[in-house]
Amino acid sequence: MFRRKTRKDLMKLRNRILTGSILRTLFWLAWPMIIANLVNTSYNIVDAYWLGKLGRQAFGAPTVSFPLVMLFYSLGMGFAMAGISLIAQYIGAGDFESANRSAGNMLAFMLMMSVVLSTLGIFLSPFFLQLMHVPPDIYPYAVSYLRVIFAGIPISFIGFAFNTIANSLGDTRTPTILNIISSVTNIVLDPIFIFGWLGIPMLGVVGAAMATILSRTIVSFAGLRLLRRGYHGLKIEMKDLRIEKWWLKKVVSIGAPMAVQRSSNSLGFTIMMSLVSVYGSAVVAAYGVANRVINIMSSFTWGLNRATSVMIGQNIGAEKYDRAKKIAATTMTIIFLLLGTGALMVYLFRQPLVAFFIADPKVVSVGSRLISIFIWSIPFFGLFAIGGAIASGSGHTKFFATLSIIRLWLLRIVLSYILAIWLMRGPDGIWIAMAISNAVVGIITVGWALSGRWAIRVIELRAIPPEPE
Repeated sequence: MFRRKTRKDLMKLRNRILTGSILRTLFWLAWPMIIANLVNTSYNIVDAYWLGKLGRQAFGAPTVSFPLVMLFYSLGMGFAMAGISLIAQYIGAGDFESANRSAGNMLAFMLMMSVVLSTLGIFLSPFFLQLMHVPPDIYPYAVSYLRVIFAGIPISFIGFAFNTIANSLGDTRTPTILNIISSVTNIVLDPIFIFGWLGIPMLGVVGAAMATILSRTIVSFAGLRLLRRGYHGLKIEMKDLRIEKWWLKKVVSIGAPMAVQRSSNSLGFTIMMSLVSVYGSAVVAAYGVANRVINIMSSFTWGLNRATSVMIGQNIGAEKYDRAKKIAATTMTIIFLLLGTGALMVYLFRQPLVAFFIADPKVVSVGSRLISIFIWSIPFFGLFAIGGAIASGSGHTKFFATLSIIRLWLLRIVLSYILAIWLMRGPDGIWIAMAISNAVVGIITVGWALSGRWAIRVIELRAIPPEPE
C-alpha cells in the first residue's frame, strides 16, 4: 500500500527542514498532522454523537473518563516526547545510526510502560471514579468504558510510538493516511457496537470503547510492519527492542520534567472534572460538549505544534540556532491569528454547535455560557502550546513543565475553587478561572520563547557506546 521509504527520501526531508522556506515548510509539515488531529478528534466526536442518542448519562461517561485516561497516558507519553528531541536532533546532526537506536529504545520503553499502565488502569478505575465524585447515574457507564480503554493501552501506545518516530523524521503524511483509515473504521464500527446492528449485541458505552480500540490497531500493526521492513533508512528488528543505559539516562533528563508535568496536569484535570461533577450531569455534559468543540480548534494548534517540534529539533541538531528561533517566532504569530479567528466563529455559532451533540435545553444553555466566557482565551492557549513544542523539540523542558503545572494547579484549580465555591459564582467561576489561566501563561510563554535560552542541542554525538555484537 505504501511505497518503501529509503534513506534518500529521508535526506530530502531533512534538507527541506534545514534549508527550505520556514513558512512553507511549516505548513507542508503541519497540514497532514492537522488532518490527523482532526481525525483523532473524530474518535471522541463520533462517540459523543452516538452516545448522545442514549441520553446524557451515557454521553457523560467518556467525558468523566477522559482525565483518567490522560493521567495514565501521560506517565508514558511524557518520556515519549523526549524521543522527538533525540531522534529529530540526531537526524539534523546526520547521525542516523543513533537515530535508529533511539527509535528502537523508545518503542521498547513504550511497550513496557503500556503493559504496566494497562494493568493498573483496569483495577484502579472504579476507585478513581469514586474519588472524583462522579454522579451516580454516570458512574456505572464510566467504569465499563474505562476498563475497555485501559485494556487497549498497549495497542494505542504502539501507534503513538510510530507517529512520534515518523514525525521526528519529517514524514507527516504516512501517519495521517493510517489515522484516516483508522478513523473511518471507527465511524463504521461505532453505531454497530453501540446499538447492536448486524447481529451484534447492543453494547452501549462499552461498544464505543471497543470500536475505538479496534480501529487503533490499524495504526499500530501497520506502523510496526513499516518499521520492521525499513522506513526512511531506519529498520527496527527484535534486537533493537531494548532499553540501553545511555538512552535511558538521556531520556530521563529530558522526559522526566514532561512526564511530571503531563501526569500532574492529568491529575489536575481529574480534580477539575470532580469539581465540575458537583454541579450535576447537565453541567458535566455541557463541559464535555464544549471540550469537544474546543478540541476541534486545538487540532490546528497540535498540528503546528508537532511541525514546530520537528523543525526546531532538526535545526538545533544541525546547530542552526538562529533559524530555530525564527521558526518559534513565526509559529507563534500564525497560531495566535488562526485561533483568534476560530474563537470568533465558535462564539457566533455556539448554540447550534452545542445542540449538534445533545439537544437537552439545559445542556445547550450551560454549554453556550461556558463557550462565551472561555473561548477568548484559546489564542493564548495556542501560544502556550507552541511553547511545549519548543520544549520538546529542543530538549529543554524544565521551564515549560514548571509553567504548565502553575497554569493548572494555581491559576486554574485554586482559582476555580475561590470563584466557584468561596465566592459562590457556580460553574461560571470555573469557566472564568480556565480563561485567566490560559491568558497568563500564554503571555509568559512568549517571553520565554523570544529569550532563546532553549536554543542549544542536548545530544552528544560521541558519547554513545558502540552497538554490541
